Amino acid sequence: MKSIDDLVKRFEKWQKDIDKEVMEAQRETAQQILQDVITYAPVKTGEYIASIDIDGPTKEDNTISTFIGSDLTVEAKSTNKSYNLGYLLEHGTLPHAIPNAFNWGVIYGFDSEQYARTLRYNWHPGMYANPHYALALEKNRKLYKDNIKRTWRSKWH
Repeated sequence: MKSIDDLVKRFEKWQKDIDKEVMEAQRETAQQILQDVITYAPVKTGEYIASIDIDGPTKEDNTISTFIGSDLTVEAKSTNKSYNLGYLLEHGTLPHAIPNAFNWGVIYGFDSEQYARTLRYNWHPGMYANPHYALALEKNRKLYKDNIKRTWRSKWH
């Protein structure tokens, strides 16, 4: 080594190499997680499963991240809000009123007559959780750790 500048350049090259290898390890793990998510996901029409995809890995500052999920949404016409279908399937929903089922508009107050009618006629029973992302992540936790360890060992030895 001739100088501090030389050491800094070597360190920067080593860091870029490590980043590339960690990103590749994450990409490999993400592919397996994607396959497992699809295996565990509920199937009705196949549209949801077809929408599950990988985005990344990406590096921002010192964080490497990968997104695995679906961009499908469910529209709540009564509130004009949309909800991610994957999140709803993964976590389920509690029983809830369907406020605009009979074009009443939004129901205010739990003591209103309209809310009481909602309990009788317009009640959605909710939906049980169907975890498929959590199962896939847990199943592949060891694979990810092994892939990262392999990357570090290749650079240290």
